[in-house]
Amino acid sequence: MRPILSLILCSRNDQYMGNSCWRLQTTLNYVAQKVHELDRESDVEVLVADWGSDIPLREVLELSSTAARIVSFVLIPPEIALELQKDSPFPEVLALNAAARRANGEYIGRIDQDTLVGKRFLSYFFELYEGKQQLKVPLDSALLFANRRSIPYWFAIRCPPLEHVDKFVRMFEKSLTVWKLNPSYRDMFWTSYVGIWLLHRDLWNACGGYDERLIYYNWMETDMILRLSPNRIVTDLGKKVDYDFYHLEHYNPIATRFTRVHTLKNSDIDLHQTPKVLKPSGENWGLSQYPIKVLPISESKKVKTSNINLLRFDRLSFGFELLLTGVQITLDKLFLTAMDVRRSLVRFLR
Repeated sequence: MRPILSLILCSRNDQYMGNSCWRLQTTLNYVAQKVHELDRESDVEVLVADWGSDIPLREVLELSSTAARIVSFVLIPPEIALELQKDSPFPEVLALNAAARRANGEYIGRIDQDTLVGKRFLSYFFELYEGKQQLKVPLDSALLFANRRSIPYWFAIRCPPLEHVDKFVRMFEKSLTVWKLNPSYRDMFWTSYVGIWLLHRDLWNACGGYDERLIYYNWMETDMILRLSPNRIVTDLGKKVDYDFYHLEHYNPIATRFTRVHTLKNSDIDLHQTPKVLKPSGENWGLSQYPIKVLPISESKKVKTSNINLLRFDRLSFGFELLLTGVQITLDKLFLTAMDVRRSLVRFLR
């Protein structure tokens, strides 16, 4: 039977900005747990595009038995990856398209490899699918985009166990920052910080997914939206589910203003101009011409526990994690405030 929902994401076994394998593993086990709690395991699949890992992710991650049942890995070998990515450090458009092309779900939703997908969203989506909730447009023609909340760097950087992450989200979800960048874009919430980008598989096929020429950073969802919707009609799914997506932050807040200065970026696009070509990547979009394998987790990496609630919750260590997180967030705020005061004084004295 075809699953209703395919969640696609991309990653690589390279320890990008800290323990990226922990972030990915946490993301996969977290969403699997929420799917399990809703008894929807037959309705959801998760595809991880493993872009050019020398040691495949399926051989290093440890997944719960629930996650192992719904997660598969789209393996793009290093020799193919290196040829196709050119001078890009990581071409997300190629990796995600490869996963989307091989997804089986009736609906395909793109998430980041370190974004936790919440139970509230999953419940709402299945209610939409079953007609218990309604949108202003039919679900199979809707463009659904949600921004995300942020789990603080000083908590995520400690790589806490999954049950601590789950407890943290349940305790603080309403107060976690919703990231909406660039107020100059006004209501164009879909230009930044994706929690999920979700639409029917026929729409993915109609436009060929992401424009595979955009192999650098920025604009990939925006371009796809402009091609699919000349009227820029996008449903703010985030508002409807109270932004039930949580990014495991990996940017040090002190260094954030100095990061990505030298990142290779795609050229800016005109938000008021509709792209002339609906399907720029052609019929072979998603690397369909390559013999790419789709495999489950290695047997040796399966974790016997299927439900995180069965794991021992250590209140003492969780409390210590919260204390340290709070102290470091406070110190960051004091430091940034001091820097702002210093800059103001320098401008005044000049």
